[in-house]
Amino acid sequence: MATAKRKKRTKIAWRAPVRAAALGAGVLLLAVLLLTLLVWLEWLPESAIPIGNTVIKILTALAAGVFLGLGRDKTPWFFGGVAAILSLAVSIAVMSVYLGQFSPSWSLLADLLMCFAIGSAASAVFQKRKTE
Repeated sequence: MATAKRKKRTKIAWRAPVRAAALGAGVLLLAVLLLTLLVWLEWLPESAIPIGNTVIKILTALAAGVFLGLGRDKTPWFFGGVAAILSLAVSIAVMSVYLGQFSPSWSLLADLLMCFAIGSAASAVFQKRKTE
C-alpha cells in the first residue's frame, strides 16, 4: 500500500509585517507630533505641512521596511512592502479621522506604490542574514 506524499505547506507569517507596520505607525505618530510642534512653535510655516506629510510617509515606510528586514530572512522585499502599505493605511486612517473626511484620489495610489517600493528596498537592504 503506497502512501501519497503530501506537499508541505509553507506558512505565511503575517505577524512580522503587522508588527513592523505597528512600529512604523509609532514612528508616524512621533513624526506627526514633531511636525505639529514645529508648526505650533512657528519654527515652520503652515505651507510646510504638505512637504512634511510626504516626508512622514517616506519615514514611516522606511521604518516599517527596516523593522521587518532586521527580523526576517525569507522574502524580505515583499513583506517589507506589505508592512509599508499597512503602515500607510494606518497613516491614512489617522489623518482621515483627524480631518473628518476621506477623499480617495490617484495620488493615494502613487503613495501606495511609493511606500511599497521604499519598504521593499529598506527591508531587502536591512535583511538579517543568518550565518549557520
